Formats: sequence, C-alpha cells, structure tokens
Amino acid sequence: MLQLLLHYAYPLMIPLSLIEGPMVALAGGAATAAGRINPVLVFAIVMGGGLFQDVAYYGLGRWACRSDRIRRWIERMKSVKQVLAPLKAAWRERMFLTLLASKFAYGLYAPILVTAGMTKAPFRRYLAESLALSAVVLAGWEALGFGLARAYGQLGQAANGVMLGLGALGVAALWLIGRWAKARLKVQKA
Repeated sequence: MLQLLLHYAYPLMIPLSLIEGPMVALAGGAATAAGRINPVLVFAIVMGGGLFQDVAYYGLGRWACRSDRIRRWIERMKSVKQVLAPLKAAWRERMFLTLLASKFAYGLYAPILVTAGMTKAPFRRYLAESLALSAVVLAGWEALGFGLARAYGQLGQAANGVMLGLGALGVAALWLIGRWAKARLKVQKA
C-alpha cells in the first residue's frame, strides 16, 4: 500500500490539497526527507490548492451577496448580522490579521473567507495578502514535516516522547494564537 501511495504521490496530492493543504504539505515534507518526492512540486501543488480555495470561498461570498434569498436570510438571522458587522470592518482595516487568524482557525477557515466576499473586501489585495501568507504558512508546514521526519529517524527510542511533546507544544501555540487573534480583532460572542 505504501509503495502505491508513493508511486502516485503527486496525483493524490492534487485533490487532497484542495481539501487540506497544510496536512498535505506536512506529509510532503516527510516524504521529501525520505528522498521520495520533489519538495518544489509539493509546494507548487499545495499553493495551487490554497489559491483555488481562497478564490472559491471569496467567489462563494460574492455570490451569496448577490442572492436575494441569502440576503433575506441574513437579515432575519440576528447572530449572522452581529458577526458580519465586525468582520466587515476587520476585512477593510486589518485584512492581513484577519487572514492570519483564518489560517489558524481550523473549522472556521471557509466561513471566514466567505465573509471576505460577502463584505466585498478588495479582491486584489485579498488575493495578494492571502498568497503571501499561504506561501509562508505552507512552507512552514512542509519544513516541519521534513524536520520531524529527519529528527524521528535520528532520535531512536526517544522519538515517540519527543513527538508527543512537540504535538502538545503545537496545540498550545495554536491556542495562544487563537486567543491573541480574538483579542486583537475584538470578536464578540453572539
């Protein structure tokens, strides 16, 4: 099974990167450390997936904005109106921070990017900042996969404990980034 996955790595990465780019970049970095695949191709594939997601979610938001049915639904839903008002200001005034928060808000990535289209954030600026941020984030995930795979092989018996500790450290870092972003963007509870 592993040989099959490695043999068809690139064709498998394309649809998977449309769904979950960071994990594909992490796995691609690990496979690069094993000398099985080209890191530049992995990066190009995950960046293409990220670009597709960003454009699709923005377009979905613009479409939702033009739909009378969705507009009426938003007007009736008080909680949605309360969330859209601060997000509109965030997309206009602090686009980079809003994009940064969306990259680490797993599960909320798509809805946050849809609001960029709904609030008619400037598309060129949105795309440029999103691509720049995606490049850094995805390169970081790929480098992390590469480094973890290399370290795992050299640590021997202590590898499992070290990886567990790094995982806990990563979860704590994501939690702290989430708290910082929430305070910085002044997100209110609905």
